Amino acid sequence: MKNITVFLASSDELKNDRNSFHSLVASLDEIFETRGYRIRCRRWEDFSAFCTGTRTQDDYNRIVRASDICICMFHRKAGEYTIEEFNQALDEYVKNQSHPKTFVYIRALIEGEMEDEALKRFKEDLFDRVGHYWCNYATDDAMKLHFVMQLERIIPSVSGNASVTEGNHFKIENGVVSLYGHKIAELDNLSFAAENPEYLSLKESIARLNTEIARLRATGVAELQPMIDEKQVELYKKRESLNRLESQLFDLALSINKLIGSGTPVSERKRLAIEMFERGNSKGVVEILNEKDIAADAAQARKEIEQGKLLVDSGRSLIEAGLQKTRSLAEEYVLRAKALMTDYAEPRRFELACYAYEQGIELIRANLLEEELAKSLFEYGHFLQTNKRYDLAEVRYRENLDIYQRLAAISPQVYEPDLAMVQNNLGILYRDTQRYEDSEKMYLSAMEIYRRLAAANPQVYEPDLAMAQSNLGTLYKDTRRYEDSEKLCLSAMEIRRRLAAANPQVYEPYLVRACNNLSFLFLAQGNFEEAERYAREGAKYDSTHHTIYTNLAASLLLQGRYAEAEEIYLRYKEELKEDFLSDFEDFYQRGIIPPEREDDVERIKKLLSK
Repeated sequence: MKNITVFLASSDELKNDRNSFHSLVASLDEIFETRGYRIRCRRWEDFSAFCTGTRTQDDYNRIVRASDICICMFHRKAGEYTIEEFNQALDEYVKNQSHPKTFVYIRALIEGEMEDEALKRFKEDLFDRVGHYWCNYATDDAMKLHFVMQLERIIPSVSGNASVTEGNHFKIENGVVSLYGHKIAELDNLSFAAENPEYLSLKESIARLNTEIARLRATGVAELQPMIDEKQVELYKKRESLNRLESQLFDLALSINKLIGSGTPVSERKRLAIEMFERGNSKGVVEILNEKDIAADAAQARKEIEQGKLLVDSGRSLIEAGLQKTRSLAEEYVLRAKALMTDYAEPRRFELACYAYEQGIELIRANLLEEELAKSLFEYGHFLQTNKRYDLAEVRYRENLDIYQRLAAISPQVYEPDLAMVQNNLGILYRDTQRYEDSEKMYLSAMEIYRRLAAANPQVYEPDLAMAQSNLGTLYKDTRRYEDSEKLCLSAMEIRRRLAAANPQVYEPYLVRACNNLSFLFLAQGNFEEAERYAREGAKYDSTHHTIYTNLAASLLLQGRYAEAEEIYLRYKEELKEDFLSDFEDFYQRGIIPPEREDDVERIKKLLSK
């Protein structure tokens, strides 16, 4: 069990914020305990006031220096003791480069409030001397989300265990951000969403459509059903757009959070872009991170690097400064691309985002290491794949693959996990474009690497092995190689059952997916009893997974247990109606539900349309 200590420094004016933060850490301690971490928050008011023979602040300073993370909160004032604690933390980090990782949080002013001169000087010094940009927050949710994002990123380094985890553990659903199933924040309480015009417009449209549909249904006039259906289609599209925008806004928030916590200086242009994002102004971000200014700075950075190469003694620092500036400018291109994707009023947003990504990649290619180029290629490839530009994504992934194959041949322990991840993504891309032989080759290569890594380090790599087995099993199911699919899906299920037993908060969602895959597979093979068994197991862990219930109802229907199937549909049709219809239609098209059961299909559809 790894212990992580967070020291919280602030003046008494933020007592409520400190209490809220203290409660957050207590809940995070429960969440992360199952991952092997204990997290403790220490505050000045939690310590005894008895005389120790030394200045009390000196005792606090020793605790600050020994902490893993230091959070310094300010609002209107910059108390001398809080500033002293910040300087102690920063000095300790400069000495050892490991801890405490220090962050500054500043509560937004409300109308009529003013910050004092000491705080103004502190902020100026913080930005000019250290190049650090603080976290602005106006709500508890904003404060909490920022810290949880940072914690997810830095836990491996502060604990000494740079473990690999299975996927991104944040989830955005119905406007709520959760971590391992625990609610962290609501997007309506986060300014980057709550003040974003496109986000507000979509929410208003959805509310209006819901009202109109309810009003039409209340009339009970059958002739109005086509109009209801038309509005339902529009509502579905608006919800899809909102879900996509929420994901894009959150992705940009993650990138900015990473930038703030990277330890590298933040430029004035980035600072202004961050402020625009926090105000919900995506257009402002794009305008500030304009290509002309970034390109001019990139040319200057290249010039500094070339000048440094000509100098024998003093050139190294000049080269390093130029390289650091290049990394920073490449980050600006990525931020520009992500901001463009949230600007739905820009008709060329995808094209412009691609151009920004490509400019950043070429900047890295010309100046930085192949490892850094590979990471940028992977991020761009994933962006293209997510937006279904498979042709462009393949080109970037293939270049990415070539780099990691060379690096892994030299240092397999370091680069084989990256190589396997690229192969996995290419496997998904080829499967989605029906290039099944190519997909199988990539999946097999990735699975072989993960199997070898898991044998040496099961705690870290077994989740990835289960992922690879599940992906290949899905490919075999789609190509009707049911026996091969069953073996792989059962093996993935065995791993995920074991992982979920030890750490249910993290791995139960993956166990549900494994149950769903096996239930669908047995349906496709006509083994309806086994399909029912795995669907019921999945439903035990997740009572909201629509495909699980579609599988369960279909397995009952195909066993002739009509009343039980109808009961499932009727119980969940309100929240899962659209998903039921699409899943059921998919089963029918695939032939899992045979044509002779058409009457049963129509019977279910009528139930859902009531």
